[in-house]
Amino acid sequence: MHDLSFRWPHPRIATSLGPISVRVHTGENVYGLDALQITRDGTVTTAVSEGLTWAGGQERGPGSAVVEVDDADGVVRVTVRATHRDGVRCVAVVLHDQPTGDVTALREGDLPVPVTGRVVQYPNGWFDLATPLLGLKRPDGSVTVARSLDAQVRAKRFVVIPHFESPSECDFELIVDADATQPSASLAVPVWELRRTSDVSLVLREHTAHVRDAYQLPAWAERDDVPDWLRRTSLVVSLNGMHFTGRVFLDYDGMLATLQRLGEQIDPQRILAYLPGWEGRYYRWYGRFDVDERLGGAAGFRRLIDGAHALGARIMPMFGANVAARDLPGFETWAAPGQLLNPSGHMPIGSVDWDASRHFDHSWGALINPSYEPWRRHLAEQIVRLHHEYGFDAAFLDISAMYNNDPRGSTTAGLQALVDLLRAGSPDLLIAGEAWFDAIGGHIPLVQAGHRDTVPTLHDEPDAALFTGTNRSFGHVCLGDPAYGSTGVHEAGYNAHWRLPVREGVLPTLTVVDGTLDDAPDRVALILQDAREYAAKYLA
Repeated sequence: MHDLSFRWPHPRIATSLGPISVRVHTGENVYGLDALQITRDGTVTTAVSEGLTWAGGQERGPGSAVVEVDDADGVVRVTVRATHRDGVRCVAVVLHDQPTGDVTALREGDLPVPVTGRVVQYPNGWFDLATPLLGLKRPDGSVTVARSLDAQVRAKRFVVIPHFESPSECDFELIVDADATQPSASLAVPVWELRRTSDVSLVLREHTAHVRDAYQLPAWAERDDVPDWLRRTSLVVSLNGMHFTGRVFLDYDGMLATLQRLGEQIDPQRILAYLPGWEGRYYRWYGRFDVDERLGGAAGFRRLIDGAHALGARIMPMFGANVAARDLPGFETWAAPGQLLNPSGHMPIGSVDWDASRHFDHSWGALINPSYEPWRRHLAEQIVRLHHEYGFDAAFLDISAMYNNDPRGSTTAGLQALVDLLRAGSPDLLIAGEAWFDAIGGHIPLVQAGHRDTVPTLHDEPDAALFTGTNRSFGHVCLGDPAYGSTGVHEAGYNAHWRLPVREGVLPTLTVVDGTLDDAPDRVALILQDAREYAAKYLA
């Protein structure tokens, strides 16, 4: 959490919830509003600034802002139109002098605000905000709720900054970024709505209605991209193949043997088998997907799928939606020009610690924006070819919920285009993905849960209606196996969390590595019982 090292006397506009101010950010500097011309018409206050200030208010310069505040019946709605010749990068609306409290209405529950402050970001598919709404708790038990009424995916940051000299008071900042694909000297900030309430669920219901309309989210029961077999599924089994280092947990025959053993304890038609690391060294050759000889080759992979189908189970291999190895043949053509960019034009770092070297400088991997058509087609053609050759039932798109404000193309629109390509080539193939936020709910029906430092974050919190009305989830690949806590191919290594709650939006999930079924039969039995309970409660 970084901040300015001086006080800036921004002009403030009074509201029933407290005074607000506005900042305008370009790629070059940050600006405040100059003297305000204020008019009032009923519940609406309009403040016009014909110039901007900079250097903490010491200097004046060109630019403008119009702030409109509609303050009626305890609900404050703020819109801003800001201009600057350098181009507006983002605009902050700040609600000042609030009591400091926990932030609430997140998937991971309430979070404390340290004296250094807290930044909560949208969109984030794994933790923080799946939809742009956050609450700030007050000492009297009420909550100040801020939400954006935007109808497109744009980065937003909710920031709580305690006052240095009096940490029991804070400023609540609401920041929206301009779409980097459409740079402009002006930015019309979508409506920020603030209200104080003793019942956040009422605001969540209103917000859910807004989001479902804005993104045309389909009802789960009416989705045409959900096969009948998924509507009967109550257990996802994560069958871990080969680790990045080449260490094998389960080969294809071992995966099939696991399904056969589980099929003796639960109806195998309830099982969806998820295969991370099925293509060989996990992640190392993303961008080139095929069977691996050490795991059993084409014959072994076919035995796995045919054997699973004979049982009645379904198979879902894992594919990388936006990562490719730089040393693959053709990378310079089908990937390099589409490498992900930040709004500044620089490439973000996209590595993890794959080999316990305790650093993140693995140069072989690159993040690719799925809005780049050659990458999209390169990936889709592989998935469709493999689907037709082997007959698996679903394709899991790794990191599908990635959002980046890339000036060369929308990552969210790119994901939708990728899904459309896959469905055109394989109409009966279920498309699943990693993590979730509101705007992608209509693109992918089945997603993994998120996590914050391996602690599961479940998308049906804090508002089950928003997520479960359209989607279903299962355990993240970092979920520990019940015998050892092993995360298998996932880079977390070990995780004490191995079981999920039984709720309609959350499919029970069992992580399996070599030895799991033999060494933890009692814990495995608990997850299988969860699956039977899920089927009895929620499935036909």
